[in-house]
Formats: sequence, C-alpha cells, structure tokens
Amino acid sequence: MTSHVSSRVLAVAALLAVSGFLLLHIAAAQEKPDPAAMPEAVQDKAQAGLPITGSLSLLSDYRFRGISQTWGAAAVQGGVELTLPRGFYLGTSLTNVSTHSYGRGEGLENDIYGGWRGDVAPGWQLDAGLLHYRYPGARLATPDGGSKRFDTTEAYLGATHGGLNVKWSLALTPYFGLRESTAGSAFATALAPAGSSRGSQYLDLNYQHPLGDWATLGVHGGYTLVRNYGEVSYADWRVSLAKTWGAWTASAAWVGTSADARYYSAANSEGRLRSLGRSGLVLGLSAGF
Repeated sequence: MTSHVSSRVLAVAALLAVSGFLLLHIAAAQEKPDPAAMPEAVQDKAQAGLPITGSLSLLSDYRFRGISQTWGAAAVQGGVELTLPRGFYLGTSLTNVSTHSYGRGEGLENDIYGGWRGDVAPGWQLDAGLLHYRYPGARLATPDGGSKRFDTTEAYLGATHGGLNVKWSLALTPYFGLRESTAGSAFATALAPAGSSRGSQYLDLNYQHPLGDWATLGVHGGYTLVRNYGEVSYADWRVSLAKTWGAWTASAAWVGTSADARYYSAANSEGRLRSLGRSGLVLGLSAGF
C-alpha cells in the first residue's frame, strides 16, 4: 500500500510541476482564496495586476476541516487563480487524498471555484463565491447495489478585517455524498437514514498576528454542522506558526477536532480503528508564483 501512496503522490507532484511550468509561460505572471495568506512576493504580483497567481505545497498530512484526508500520509498540493476585471476571480487546485476515504476513486481531489472579492468599507474586504469539490471516480455504495458521487458544491461568504477573517459555507448539494441512500456507507460506523445533508454549514474563524519579522501566529476555530445527521457534526481548531521568505513559506500547525472517532476513523494494519480527527502536528512547505 505504501508504494501505491508514494506513486500517487509522485504523479500529483509531476502533474502540478508541469502545470506550474506552463502557466508561468502563458502568463507573465495561492492557496485559494485568502490573499492575506499568500507570500509577499505573490501578493506583490497580484497587486501589480498580473492575472495569474499560484502555489505548490508539500504537507505532512492533508487536514480538511480538521479531518485527515490522506490517513496521516503526506500530500502534494497546487493551485492557480485567474484574476478577472472588477474583482472577479476563477481558480482551481489539486491534491492527493486517500482512496480508503474516497473509495473506487483515483485518489485525487480537484477543487474548482469562482467568485468576487473587494473592499466594501475602509479596512474591510468581502469575498463571496461558489466552490466545487470533485473526486474523480470516487463513489459511495447504496443498498440497491448502485453508487453516489462524493462531489459537493458549496456557496461561501467571507469578510476580512486586518488579521481577522470570518467565512461561512453552505452546501448546495448533499454534503460529500451523505444522503438517505448512503447513510450506511458514508462513515466508519453506519448512520440511520435521515434524509439529505444538503444545507450543511461550516463556520470558519481565523486570526493572524505577526510576531515581529520572524514569523506569523495563526489561530483557527471552525464548526461543521451536518444537516439531519447531528452525530457527525463537530468543532475543529488549529494553532500555527508560519515563516515566509521571498516566495517560500514554511509552517507548523497543531490541529485537533471534537469529531466522534466512531464515525471519523480508519483501520490500521492490525485492524484497529484510528481517529482521523485526533490532534496532531502538520508541517508544510509551499512556494508561490
């Protein structure tokens, strides 16, 4: 299994490297959509009106809303964003994920998003848009022998003031495939069918504080509210330190959740369940262009 994970990570890395090379030659030239989190060199390019920015990252673990998407393994991620007139933007990102969590799939997550961001008052910036999470080939089993996609679309609305950022997301489709017919297979422990999870929400609170010239302290708190399935709702939190030099950023974060391990868990080589939301250290290295 380790060789399969390693080859998948290398394949994603190669694809992202080629994509980055091509984009750098298409445009004179981020992690989506938080400009405050971009390295200073990338922010300078965005402020200069260059239409495409992007990033490549290596993480020791990919945590989405506090839950490991790679079963504790490393992730290679990358994304590009196109700036359009009047504050509009389009972007896409790619990362490897575990096929144990996203069964029958290719072990990839492709996010496609677009929206508008701009100043709405002195010191305040608004950000609103749509985000589609796509998992090529991945399916959830249904009792009739069929399957449903994990793919999910969310609308989001965020506001930034100084180092403070608040963002609210609303699922316009069943939340990562969870509905009446997939309740028995969506989590490690089966849920009682209770309808669609469309309308699930996520509240995301972040604060960044510079520690002189040597690092930036980040504090995050979030809450996932899964509609009709309260037993899998949970809070998550993160405390991080990040150091940026030029286009490079190194980070270390302590991440944790209140997620119920009966549902958010994975079996180890001995068949014992391990919580995918348990507290842990996540290291990262990224480069912006």
